[in-house]
Amino acid sequence: MFFNREHTRTPFVQLDTKKCKACWKCVGNCPGEVIDKVDLPWHKHALIAEPGACTGCLSCIDICPFGAYSIADVAKQEKATHRQHTFTNFVVNNLLLVSGLVMIFSGLVMQLAFHMGEHDARTHEDPGDFVRYEQARHIDASKTVCGFSYAAWSTIHKSIVVFFSLLVIYHVCVHWKWYKGVVAKHLMGKNMHVIVLSVLFLLVAITGFVPWFVDLSGGKSLVRLLFIEIHDKLTFVLIVFLVLHLVKRARWFAATYEKLEK
Repeated sequence: MFFNREHTRTPFVQLDTKKCKACWKCVGNCPGEVIDKVDLPWHKHALIAEPGACTGCLSCIDICPFGAYSIADVAKQEKATHRQHTFTNFVVNNLLLVSGLVMIFSGLVMQLAFHMGEHDARTHEDPGDFVRYEQARHIDASKTVCGFSYAAWSTIHKSIVVFFSLLVIYHVCVHWKWYKGVVAKHLMGKNMHVIVLSVLFLLVAITGFVPWFVDLSGGKSLVRLLFIEIHDKLTFVLIVFLVLHLVKRARWFAATYEKLEK
């Protein structure tokens, strides 16, 4: 009975009796008294006496100097970990997709529906040869789009931008090794689309956050308007690259969804 499968494993750990040298460290250090021993003159090794009492503390793995214990069904554990990782990436990518669409839509509403970007631009030189760029934005405060005023759309846009940015930071951190590998292996040419998309998002984020902070700090409106103009123009370029990226990733979304359904 000492060689039965149930006496060499629990739901959390498994014992390789061939590696066991009968030092009995695991027996004395198991908090649940799960482990016993076979102490015959010609046959000595540890024994999983109470598999159901194992709580998965893994102290036996840590204490055994001969590596007789290991996590049960490592392949299944790795598969479960990979599935969890895939599920997390799938959720994050879907959140990026949805929040990105909301971010783009709210930004376009603010730009087009409320006539943001309509401007009377003119340059003139003062005695100090200083060229000044003036921009007059006309916003109808009484106007609503889909039942929301400009102030409401601005709040929606800013909130979703912050949420989207946090998701992007997480996404980049998870795939940081990939970015490093692309640079180290000189594969930027083959992945130029993703690199350009990343740089574009960074520029759009910076040019979008700077006016926000300038406004909060009570800084000069000229600087704020200049960054808004750059932000508006870069956003249209970013939209094109985002659409291309989504088209390329469509198969991944479909394949991942099928895997998670199984």
